[in-house]
Amino acid sequence: MGQMKEILEEKKRSLFKAVSWRAVATTTTVSLVYVFSGKLELATGIGVGDVVLKLMFYYLHERGWNHITFGRSVVATIKSAMRRTPVTAPPSDSVSNVVEKMIHFDIGAVIVAEDSTLRGLITEKDVLEKVVAYRKDPAKTLAKDIMSSPLITVDHNNSLTHALEIMREKKIRRLAVTQNQKVIGIITQRRALEALV
Repeated sequence: MGQMKEILEEKKRSLFKAVSWRAVATTTTVSLVYVFSGKLELATGIGVGDVVLKLMFYYLHERGWNHITFGRSVVATIKSAMRRTPVTAPPSDSVSNVVEKMIHFDIGAVIVAEDSTLRGLITEKDVLEKVVAYRKDPAKTLAKDIMSSPLITVDHNNSLTHALEIMREKKIRRLAVTQNQKVIGIITQRRALEALV
């Protein structure tokens, strides 16, 4: 099986669809009652009851269908698009060791963590701009000196578009993905865009 995928229609969209459909359907009902009975008061009363009851039932029907994937186009979730099992390094680790981890695991970022406390993130860009550009010795430069901090996170239940909005707002290309306040992976701008496309 491929990646687990899902998309839910927003509640307000379901509500607007219910209202617009009821306007059409109730107008039809009121017209038919008036044509057959000739009583405007009766037709109006039936129309009001029809609107209230059917709006409620239609809305519940729409929300229920959002939990059924049959016949629906879907997009990947954050959890399915992220890179799992993030690689970490202690703040006291040298940049040389951090770069070795990037090469070994074929990744572009390492999370800096001390015990269970997340300190920040080191990306390839950090190494280039803060070490190589200044001709610092990577063996003597520490992770804590070049990491981007604080670590920006997104909950795995959020949408990919929400993750991209955070990246755009913070002007970054990666987010740590959390579940129950524990980091479970990293989502990159590239992976998020590929999943949406």
